[in-house]
Amino acid sequence: MIKKLSGLLGLDLDYFIKGGFWLIFASVASALGGLLLSSLFSRLWPQDVYGQFAFLTSALGFISLTALPGMGQAITQAVSEGKEGIYKDASLMVAKWSIIGTVALIAGSFYFYFRENPNLAAATFASALAFPISTTASFYNSYLTGKKLFKQVAIFSTIAQYSSLIATALALYFLPSLAWVAFFSAWSTAIVNVILTCFAFFRVKNSTKDNSAINLGIHLSFSQIFTIGADYLDRFLVPVLLGFTNNAIYAFAILIPMQIHWFLKVFTTLGQPKVAEISQKNLKSGLIRKSLQLEVLTAAIVFTYILAAPSIFKILYPNYQGEAVVLSQIFSVSLLYFPGNILSLLLVRERQTKQIYKINIFYAFSTIAALAILVPTLGLIGAVLAKVIVRLLQLLTQVILFIKTEIDEG
Repeated sequence: MIKKLSGLLGLDLDYFIKGGFWLIFASVASALGGLLLSSLFSRLWPQDVYGQFAFLTSALGFISLTALPGMGQAITQAVSEGKEGIYKDASLMVAKWSIIGTVALIAGSFYFYFRENPNLAAATFASALAFPISTTASFYNSYLTGKKLFKQVAIFSTIAQYSSLIATALALYFLPSLAWVAFFSAWSTAIVNVILTCFAFFRVKNSTKDNSAINLGIHLSFSQIFTIGADYLDRFLVPVLLGFTNNAIYAFAILIPMQIHWFLKVFTTLGQPKVAEISQKNLKSGLIRKSLQLEVLTAAIVFTYILAAPSIFKILYPNYQGEAVVLSQIFSVSLLYFPGNILSLLLVRERQTKQIYKINIFYAFSTIAALAILVPTLGLIGAVLAKVIVRLLQLLTQVILFIKTEIDEG
């Protein structure tokens, strides 16, 4: 039956069921833990304090640009081709680059201190010291994914996620200050990442290197300067222009849709090693079919969430009902762009860095323009509408460049 359905759908269902089970398990476990922690935040902290914590987590996400975030995708691609030596080389390179992020965070800590916000200053400083450790040791799942060891990916991800969640929750309950919560959150992640990386290093079977993959990781990372910078721009503009209280409302509005986004990443995680195996002849048609299948699933998830959002917020975030619910429902529509990422796997396989830059630059500039116009004029609803409009434009760009991409037959 599985073989017949595989032929009908054009999918290796045995692979996706076995691998998908573990990745979906990890994604669901992570989402549930995150929702419980966020519910605890919403009940214990005032909105302005949570707004500052959300600002700090956004700053950390943005500063991760200095740690070559695209290297993870390059590791997965090279390891799936049997070149496992890239893992250690890439980690060493990330270690060097991450120092830049540490210096930037320390500078930010001094800035907040002199602006008479000692709690946020201390929280930023604690996070700065943990930053190079946690980022350098964060690629174990990229290596395991390239090896198609999805059970281990799920186990490692769940251990890392819940170690951080439990440490943060304990700090939130017993030491409910911004500085202590940030300290426990950052350092629990760093320590656990180091332990899991040591286990992953023991699995490396060969030292075969791939300089083209390293270069791909660098190009992907630099291209993500545009996308990640644009992704976090709203999370800086909202607190700066609208205040930390509105930032808390916005953070809770986008929280569950972003959890769904991480769930959908399971399909690109599963898909990348399989794309490396598809024959050149069937590559484009296969990716089109898979992206359409994922679009149907995504649309069903978005529709279900829009209907369920009022009840979810009533249960989890009773202090954020009303405006946050409507904003969250609208923001979830932006998820419809996601299946375009399946098409973009063609660009990664073919090392089409120029095309990748085009997508990311277009996304960045359109995001900046939309947010610069809509946030000052419409407030929180403007931030949400900007993200929806730009994401759908990004999908259109991915489709156009996919059609234009020539496949190297050699």
